[in-house]
Amino acid sequence: MKNFQIIDFVRSFCLLSVLAMHSDIILQKPQNRLAYSYWEHFQSNGVYGVYLFFVISGFLITGVLAKNPGGLFKPSVRTFYVQRAGRILPLLLTSIWIGICMLMISSNPHSDYLDVFRPEVGHLDVAFWLSIATFTFNWFLAFHPPAAFGLHWNLLWSLCVEEQFYLFFPVFLRKANSKKKLLKLLLVIILFALLWRSLCHFLAPSNHFLQLAASFGAFDSIAIGSLLYLADQQWGDFLAQDWKKCVVICVTGFVVMAATYWNTNLGSLDQIYVPTLLGTGLALFLMGGLRLSFFESRFLKLFSLPGKYCYGGYLLHPMILAIAFPVLFQANAWLGFGLFAIITTVVAGISYHFFEIPANRLVRKTFSRSSL
Repeated sequence: MKNFQIIDFVRSFCLLSVLAMHSDIILQKPQNRLAYSYWEHFQSNGVYGVYLFFVISGFLITGVLAKNPGGLFKPSVRTFYVQRAGRILPLLLTSIWIGICMLMISSNPHSDYLDVFRPEVGHLDVAFWLSIATFTFNWFLAFHPPAAFGLHWNLLWSLCVEEQFYLFFPVFLRKANSKKKLLKLLLVIILFALLWRSLCHFLAPSNHFLQLAASFGAFDSIAIGSLLYLADQQWGDFLAQDWKKCVVICVTGFVVMAATYWNTNLGSLDQIYVPTLLGTGLALFLMGGLRLSFFESRFLKLFSLPGKYCYGGYLLHPMILAIAFPVLFQANAWLGFGLFAIITTVVAGISYHFFEIPANRLVRKTFSRSSL
């Protein structure tokens, strides 16, 4: 698919919101009342960034499948799995190896403030490692409340949600074999996610992992992204002829997202509908924004870089946070966060260009059909 800068722009916000949430514990709160308010809203809802990223992921992956041999409804399952393995596994396996090495260190000098690699509650037993190996760690977390296994491991829940969805998505596409059936399937996924989060909220209100990290409670965001791709293919050319309509749709989506981000709290009843509402807002924002040249301006390129390197930034930022702890500890929230974001982007950029891309090419070359 064409690389739209607006996609990286949104992914930058997703990553930065997560970085803010995870670094808040060691930063000094702003003294200014307004700055404090902005910071608290930004970092406290950082998990929203993950759900927005799910939407982006669904949009992009549906496009990748559509462009692969066989098209959207007869996708080459092998080709798709090789593509996913090449993009995901090299850095993921490296990250797991880093985590294992850090577990061998006898103590964490910053454990009073930040526990990145070691479990805060519970033990890293066989079930833990099996869940990591099978991309089911999100379910492991859901059934071990309120256990926390260190930031380095906990964030893998979102990757598990994605891989579980994409494991079966090509099969579903083959069975659907039409846009109409696919549309019904995606709508069922969205409605079921709302039902799941509702039931979990009232039957297990203290288990937020079960409600939000378990796959059934998160699949709707990916499904909305897939719906966005279908809508863009259907009406994108029409919208491209009328920039005013694009602006209206884009602004409407932005208002929905901003209002949801600013005025809701995933620790309350809001968590039932927030992922779906956020996803809908982002879908509208992109539906209009993808056809606006403003977002492709070179002046915005700098702000798109964290999003371009978001996978590395997401997996590596716990390690960076631990290493940079002496510099960031008790720093002004906004300044410390800015420094943390810059360091993470630089490290992730190096990883992307000098490790992830070469490793991706190697995996695809090794396991492509032509090599057999």
